[in-house]
Amino acid sequence: MKAAPRIRRPSLRRQLLWRLVPAVLLVVAVSAFAAYSLGLRFATEAYDTGLFDSARSLAQQIEPGLNGAPVLNLPQAAQEILVSDPYDRIFYAVVAANGGQVAGNAAVPAPPAPPTADHPVRFYDARIGGEPVRVGAYGLFTATRTPSATVLFAETRIKRSRLSNRLLFTMMLPLVIVTALVTALVWYGVRRGLTPLNQLAAALSQRGWGDLRSVANERVPDEVRPLIESLDSLMTRLGAAHEAQQRFISEAAHQLRTPLAGLTTQVDRALRASDIDSIKPALEQVQSSSRRVTRLVNQLLSLARAEPGSDPQRDVAPVDLSRLVQQTCRDWVPEALTKDVDLGYAGDSGPLVVVGHEVLLAEMLNNLIDNALRYAARPGGSITVRLRCEPHPEIAVEDDGPGIPAAERTRVFERFHRLPGSAAGGCGLGLAIVREIALLHGAAVSVEPGASGSGSVFRVSFSALQSDARLKAPVRESGELEAA
Repeated sequence: MKAAPRIRRPSLRRQLLWRLVPAVLLVVAVSAFAAYSLGLRFATEAYDTGLFDSARSLAQQIEPGLNGAPVLNLPQAAQEILVSDPYDRIFYAVVAANGGQVAGNAAVPAPPAPPTADHPVRFYDARIGGEPVRVGAYGLFTATRTPSATVLFAETRIKRSRLSNRLLFTMMLPLVIVTALVTALVWYGVRRGLTPLNQLAAALSQRGWGDLRSVANERVPDEVRPLIESLDSLMTRLGAAHEAQQRFISEAAHQLRTPLAGLTTQVDRALRASDIDSIKPALEQVQSSSRRVTRLVNQLLSLARAEPGSDPQRDVAPVDLSRLVQQTCRDWVPEALTKDVDLGYAGDSGPLVVVGHEVLLAEMLNNLIDNALRYAARPGGSITVRLRCEPHPEIAVEDDGPGIPAAERTRVFERFHRLPGSAAGGCGLGLAIVREIALLHGAAVSVEPGASGSGSVFRVSFSALQSDARLKAPVRESGELEAA
């Protein structure tokens, strides 16, 4: 079986080195080339100055002859000394104004441009016998601007080549040493700079699956700090979600144990019965317990969706609170009529927009109305749902029931807490769900006595920043909702 190709993962260290080392090498190479070129230029100027001195010394020995032609007045021994050199071959020539050879080696090439009175000296490269030479041309001028003679002095480039090689070696040796040192320093610096990341990775790899503590960032570089802060934020959210999950599992197991045990008991009772009359009471109990389990499961699922650890951005959208409240009240009218309860709505006629979860907001209002119908309403009583937008959006559900004692007003929002003597059938989760949904939307929930001193008023107050009211008409009282 052919092995899968190995995927080369990107490395931050490799990327930094690939970006830093070539740049450093390029800078060092350019600097070395510039220094070498500058040194070679100075050396060339020095050797050209030597050529000029030799040509000028030779020109000082030229005198006009009997017919006015230039004559080189230099002994043969002096000429031999002039052309002697331990490294290079020396060539010279004296050329008259008419181009005739006066003295020296006729093989010395003439300059590309003859010397002038303004520029009597010319330096140029040429070849003599196939060998490269450096030539200096020096023009002799009288009263006219035409040179009476031109001295050509040339030498081979052996000394110059040796000097250029020596300069190159002298520059390359420090360049290699500097390059090696700089590369080592860059590699060491990158490695040391990434040490905090390696330590962080090692610390995280040693953590257990349930260790969601914040990551210590005291020694982390500023460039990595946003990543650590985002990681801490993720850890916090994961911790909240994990805690909510564990709490949900514990509470669900605790609450489901009793009704499921009752279901088992009633099923056993039904199995032992011998006739239909004995089975029917057990089946009625099974039906009652199954409804209670269904309600409990539904409320536990609602509570799980409203947990603080859930995703706060899930299904978030602008919600018309006015339309939502009115529609929810209409849905509860038939239930209220069966219990002989007057369910009414009083609120704004125009749209009132908040940002939130439409399904959860509807669930919150459903639980408030259900709580009022289940525990506070009495035949012939009333429940009023109010909605106002000033000074900030608020939903209020008011009943005319027996009310809630002052000592119990903060505890009614606790999970599985029920008022002493309350009607059977509840599980103590409705108001807890209301509180969790309100907190998820940045709202505050409270309970207080009714306006007449009897009953209770549950208020859910949204933050002013949470709303985006497009139409804020004056709050007006509306009549009762008609049964559909």
